[in-house]
Amino acid sequence: MKLPFSLWKDDEGKKIYKVKQYYTLTVEQYVKAKDRDEAFDIWLEKGGINQDRVNRLLTEEDFDLCETTFVDVDTPDTQTEYVGTVIREDDELKCDSVVEEQPGKVVPFNKQFGRHA
Repeated sequence: MKLPFSLWKDDEGKKIYKVKQYYTLTVEQYVKAKDRDEAFDIWLEKGGINQDRVNRLLTEEDFDLCETTFVDVDTPDTQTEYVGTVIREDDELKCDSVVEEQPGKVVPFNKQFGRHA
């Protein structure tokens, strides 16, 4: 088996472990467009995650002790939601928000079970 780090005389008898953790990352972006299809097309071309920046620099490492070999981001399900239309009101442009911003219910992370409660 090829390891990402070198083995030294002091390493004899140590065990090697591979630790893999899955993260859920949510990215929310607002897009100006004439309709839902155009918004999605603009987002595909100009938005989302810069995949080139998802690399081993994203992780903490201690060379010869803990070293990253793989970093990846899955393509998520995408939802496009209508928020409002840009209108002129009192000689000022603004969004006539259709959806009132409501703070979501915050669910604390449960360390004991490793998930949201």
